[in-house]
Amino acid sequence: MHVGIDLGTTFSALAFIDTDNQAKIIPSSEGQETTPSVIWFDGNNAMVGEKVNAMKQLPGLNLQIYEFIKRDMGKPLENIAPVDGEEHFSAEPAPYEIAGFKYGAAGMSAIILKKLRIEAIRYLQNRGLLASDIDSKNFLLDAVITVPAYYGDKERQDTRMAGLAAGLNVIGIINEPTAAALAYGFGRQTHQKLLVFDLGGGTFDVTVLEINRGEAKVLASDGANTLGGKNWDEAIQNYLYNAFYEKNGKDIPDDKGFYIQQKALEAKFALTDHEETTVTIILENGDLEVTLYRSKPEGINPADEFSMEDDVFYFDERSTDLVGFCRRVCDRVMGKAGLKWEDLDEVILAGGACRMPMIHEMLEDLTRRKIKDQIKGFDLDTAVALGAAIYGRDKARVTDVVSHSVGVKVMENQRYIVDYFLRKNTQLPADAEKVYPADAEAVLAVYEGESIRPDECSLRGRIELDNPEGDVKIGMNADVNGMLKVVADYPPDGQKVIEIKNENFIFNDDRLKPLRDKIKAINIQL
Repeated sequence: MHVGIDLGTTFSALAFIDTDNQAKIIPSSEGQETTPSVIWFDGNNAMVGEKVNAMKQLPGLNLQIYEFIKRDMGKPLENIAPVDGEEHFSAEPAPYEIAGFKYGAAGMSAIILKKLRIEAIRYLQNRGLLASDIDSKNFLLDAVITVPAYYGDKERQDTRMAGLAAGLNVIGIINEPTAAALAYGFGRQTHQKLLVFDLGGGTFDVTVLEINRGEAKVLASDGANTLGGKNWDEAIQNYLYNAFYEKNGKDIPDDKGFYIQQKALEAKFALTDHEETTVTIILENGDLEVTLYRSKPEGINPADEFSMEDDVFYFDERSTDLVGFCRRVCDRVMGKAGLKWEDLDEVILAGGACRMPMIHEMLEDLTRRKIKDQIKGFDLDTAVALGAAIYGRDKARVTDVVSHSVGVKVMENQRYIVDYFLRKNTQLPADAEKVYPADAEAVLAVYEGESIRPDECSLRGRIELDNPEGDVKIGMNADVNGMLKVVADYPPDGQKVIEIKNENFIFNDDRLKPLRDKIKAINIQL
């Protein structure tokens, strides 16, 4: 028995394969299909989900609530700073340091996953799919966890560690758009080319796949880890802050940030369904009532815009740069896949932010086809979790791609460059090897990115070779989950597997065990 987990920026979801061999959602303890990815601490007690969202709205309380954690996945506990051209640790504080313990984004995600794990075990026990007498505190529940397609190896490793620390046996990591495509088309006995446009709360991916009678193959993928519905919320929030100051001559107090955030979110939802909405803000130091519009009425001359007495908010106009970026990513992915828009059979939307009309309009303009608001049996908010559960059952029939190019730093023509082994969008699993002349005791730095300049790429780690002077053969392998392994081969010892000593992420018991012990000690309040 395994579960599929959509570990989302704003909401997470759980799914499993029922006795009828169908993927189904496991509801939260609050009876919802999704769980808000927000955390509140009270000592060793932690609360996750709907109740925390409700606490945000309590007047007079300045609560420390943690959210949008997913955007920090892969960031080191200690930041890296360049010194004399080399990377070294700096003494910057860790993100999410609470009561002296450095959780990092992986640790915070582990708390969310622990809540989901507890709910999954209880639900499966109640359905008779897990024995009622199992030791639920120590039971390792098999799980597939989804990640944005644009995640690199550091972020994937952090996700895997979060699952292990939460008491999950992570049997697979799958890209979110791939999971959404599986939820849409895996059971269809047809041959289709799909574009999955996945715009969630905090991440964005576009993936082109080929579904062929129960087989799924990713052709190309691209996106951004820090673009999502939150960016559209912030466009509204910024306007509200400025409008409040213009009217009252005072800033909105810092402790009202959650209040304004919620107002912006409600306005975004309203503008999804209506052409206009009114936002009312009442605070001790002032008030504001303003009408926001979805789009600019036809007939307004742009040249007259700045002569208007009021600074009118048109949501579509304020989102031009965001939508334009999404459009360029779509074009880029189609080019990498070697397809024209008329080659597509379907455009699939995933993620709640796709409900905004401006997204539909942009995609319809690109594809010259009607984008379906609803597809029978497919839900924007739960498709990724369902697809993760399907992947756990049929992972051998799914082919994904390398998310970022990976190579090593070498000297060429008196300058350092990155010589790539595995190129972005190469089919997984992937292998490559090259031979280099090397000095004795050579050190190879492994980089991830798309530029040949090391300073424009992300340091993945170092390979330290205990080698004599001479040729060294370096091999790289990315498995079906996108996890990276490096092998060095040199005389006289023959082949030697060398673990990447990653300066950004050290995945071993020295880091996992204290985190696992800390997460185990956290009491999740349901």
